[in-house]
Amino acid sequence: MRLNAIDLFSGCGGMSLGLEGAGFNVLYANDINPDALKTYRHNFPKVLVECSDIAKVDPRDVKKRLGGKKIHVISAGTPCQGFSTSGRRNPNDPRNKLFKQLLKFVQVIKPEMFVMENVSGLLSMEAGNAFYRVTKSFEDAGYHVVHKMLSAADFGVPQNRKRVFIVGTKNRARISEILPYAKTRKPVTVKDAISDLEFLDVNGKALQYRRKPRTSYQKMMRRRTSTFIQNHESARHSTMVQRRFSKIPCGMYGRDVLGNLGTRKRDCYRLNPNSPSNTVTTLPEDFVHYSKNRIPTVRELARLQSFPDSFVFLGPRTTGGRRRKHECPQYTQVGNAVPPLLAKEVFMCLKRTIKKHRKIPYNLPNVC
Repeated sequence: MRLNAIDLFSGCGGMSLGLEGAGFNVLYANDINPDALKTYRHNFPKVLVECSDIAKVDPRDVKKRLGGKKIHVISAGTPCQGFSTSGRRNPNDPRNKLFKQLLKFVQVIKPEMFVMENVSGLLSMEAGNAFYRVTKSFEDAGYHVVHKMLSAADFGVPQNRKRVFIVGTKNRARISEILPYAKTRKPVTVKDAISDLEFLDVNGKALQYRRKPRTSYQKMMRRRTSTFIQNHESARHSTMVQRRFSKIPCGMYGRDVLGNLGTRKRDCYRLNPNSPSNTVTTLPEDFVHYSKNRIPTVRELARLQSFPDSFVFLGPRTTGGRRRKHECPQYTQVGNAVPPLLAKEVFMCLKRTIKKHRKIPYNLPNVC
């Protein structure tokens, strides 16, 4: 018997990909951004997808549209800008209250478990009071709530991305049963992840692979593709920009080497090929390729997030200026996503817990 799930604040689908990889059947997804959902619909054609402000969505209506099917898990990668330590951390940011939209779904649908993913800054916001309000709300709804900081690099993702996972369960269970422990002894490096794609120079575009996969990670990413590759297009940098990039050593920030000449708006980091990457952001200019004087392509950053090459990103490739407030280009979709491999490990653990407490027979898929 397959277990059913709902994915709120789904974005392009990183959490849903993890759910499916763990054997869940995603029935419904919601997000407010049409660009991200264009990607989602393409990759999850069987899911009921709704593009709307979740505050205006009635979970009773969603339950009715799903035919009253039992929902075992509700997941939510709520927007994190209000809690992020790299942002302004404004306590009055309206995005800080979006967890209440997850709460209303939980109160109506009453899943066996819910999962909320957010940045580590949530734990320290308002001296911990923000986190207390979040957990207390779900405890009052009848759920036993636990949380754990997980690093994507500990689960086979070539990226040092740390996120807090908050899980609520109807049945009290040990945290070791609910959330996974690190499983990767040797981290996957940037080079392990994208060296087969580094043939692309500035202002280049590839529609076919030109190198065979060189690592087990690359083989895994290319498992469902043939000879064609998508979303592998590089930027048109000027000669001056390329010259600046060339002066930044691997593993260093441009401003540390070039001063204010590094970038006018934000600093950029040259990827270290021999370690996992820094946290992938929504802005492509935050990174420089380790061997090419260009920013990474959408496909390269998707690899660092553990999206397989069969996952296609749609919508504008990049954007800027005023449009950035309204559009969600491919680079932003990648940076906002929950790494699918990390999500998969979380939901594999939750599925085993559901089996233990509910005695539901199922076959676990092979873990990548």
